[in-house]
Amino acid sequence: MILKNFIVLEGLDGSGTTTQLKELAKNLENSYATCEPTDGHIGKLIKRILKKEICVDPLTLAYLFSADRNEHLYSVEGIEERCNNGQLVISDRYLFSSLAYQSLYCDFEDILLLNEKFPLPEIVFFINTDPSLCLRRIQNRSQVNEIFDSLEIQKNVLSNYLKSFDLLKEKGLKILNIDGSLTVEKILEIELSYIKNR
Repeated sequence: MILKNFIVLEGLDGSGTTTQLKELAKNLENSYATCEPTDGHIGKLIKRILKKEICVDPLTLAYLFSADRNEHLYSVEGIEERCNNGQLVISDRYLFSSLAYQSLYCDFEDILLLNEKFPLPEIVFFINTDPSLCLRRIQNRSQVNEIFDSLEIQKNVLSNYLKSFDLLKEKGLKILNIDGSLTVEKILEIELSYIKNR
């Protein structure tokens, strides 16, 4: 199922999805900006795991992401309710991140199964950025490195993203592949043009 009024930003860590989320929110009326993991109880636990504060089995982490996503979609004032009420919802990351990242350490089919009941967005803006550039950006941040922050991992994540997009195109998924080496302003211009003409 495709959820109308739902737009997702995806890309490697350091590709600029969070920056684009902020810029889109500033430029679009009646929009709601959100992200995964969320700031809910499950999302906060996930963030602690990603920062290596807590250690869990990779499949447990995949289940937590799925549970957080379920709350994100179906809770009161969640994504589904907002979209059905005509609000444009833009999310920095969604199930494609699970397919790209969790399948590094778990079977791809298991991750797909955990996420198959969730609706697909109207469009995915994939900010396709060279993994080495992403890693440089991550290293320039002042925050603690997360469990997926290495060049080899980022290359594998990119491969998993492309695999998941190819698979889900068969279910009607639309992806706009955007060159991540473009300026923030140019990427925003491409996204806004698509949204206004959809």
